[in-house]
Amino acid sequence: SIGELKKYSFEATIVNEDDLDGDMMIYLKHDYKVSVVRPDKIRMTVRGDVENRDTYFNNGSVSIIDADNENYGEVKVSADIDDALDDLTDKYGIPIPLTQLLYSDMAEDINASDKGYYLGTVLVDETPCYYIAFPGKEWDVQAWIEKGDKPLIRKVAFVDKMEKGQPRSMITVKWNLNPTIDEKIFDFTAPQDAKKAKVLTLEEADKLKMKSETQTDTEAKDKK
Repeated sequence: SIGELKKYSFEATIVNEDDLDGDMMIYLKHDYKVSVVRPDKIRMTVRGDVENRDTYFNNGSVSIIDADNENYGEVKVSADIDDALDDLTDKYGIPIPLTQLLYSDMAEDINASDKGYYLGTVLVDETPCYYIAFPGKEWDVQAWIEKGDKPLIRKVAFVDKMEKGQPRSMITVKWNLNPTIDEKIFDFTAPQDAKKAKVLTLEEADKLKMKSETQTDTEAKDKK
């Protein structure tokens, strides 16, 4: 499994359908470059139509910087990659793309249903892959898994059946299982003029929201 690799890197392209004010679906494309050194380091760079940012995981410290305006945030999480990804979602509500390629068990985050179809062997970038599909109430998931002793995800397609228009997402991946990685790339140093943003936990954000709503209610009563 991918979790047994000490280090690896990959490049991925994600194309998402997006609802344009209810008039039509448009396509948003993002390119990712990712390096992983287990158990505690990830460097992810994304450049695309909506997001341009760099993300650093380094032994329990996560730094995320917006490449356009140089605003950045830093949070403390568990050191282990799997636990750190869970912490970001559960504690801070920060989504990290491509987590199904970062967890030690790739199947953990692929949102597949129990019912599945095997649709044969097909070529993805001239590589034979098992083509499998999982229909579900909320998501339809299709995956192309490399045939052989390295069952890597080469392509994944999602259909979000809960959203209007059932938008689709397509992920394609190119792997390097024997990369040369300079571990200095995992060290984050903020640019000189960058602005640090305060990152709230979900609990802190809820408290602020409740406090704000209480103040608004009080002000409304005072005006009566």
